[in-house]
Amino acid sequence: MFLRTRAGQPTQIVALCGTTGNLFPTTTYDRSPLQVVGALEYPSREALGEYFRSQHAAMLPAEGAAMLLGVDGSVREVRPEKGRKTFPLAQLCAALEANYIDVHCPQHGPYEGYILVFDDEGKDRRPINPLATAAWFETYPLDQYAPVDVVAGPVLLMKSNLMR
Repeated sequence: MFLRTRAGQPTQIVALCGTTGNLFPTTTYDRSPLQVVGALEYPSREALGEYFRSQHAAMLPAEGAAMLLGVDGSVREVRPEKGRKTFPLAQLCAALEANYIDVHCPQHGPYEGYILVFDDEGKDRRPINPLATAAWFETYPLDQYAPVDVVAGPVLLMKSNLMR
């Protein structure tokens, strides 16, 4: 299930077919209040959609920083340890609460030049990350790429030069 937010259109709850990548609007799960894992409750899908639009707008990091995208839709700035210009592996693992990390480098789209750093084992033990999955679908639109994929667990979004 996904929340589709588009400017000038009503927010929709959509079901995603993992085989075809087709989206199907549904009202089956349209009961209030709505809640994201670990987040506040929202009185309507429109209120939840507005929350995600505001968080999405704030997720690109400032120069020299990364943004930690939480599974609850939160965004928090993270900077390399004092005196460093890049993130050491231990700091990345600690921020993501991960033993192993994976790095994805979008080659096109709005996140070209950025990297997504996430828990390599996240899909086995973490909830879906709505903001990171939205970034994934902005890079790999459902109508052009298959199979459908999601990103799970907390994710760091940053410029690639911060990881050496």
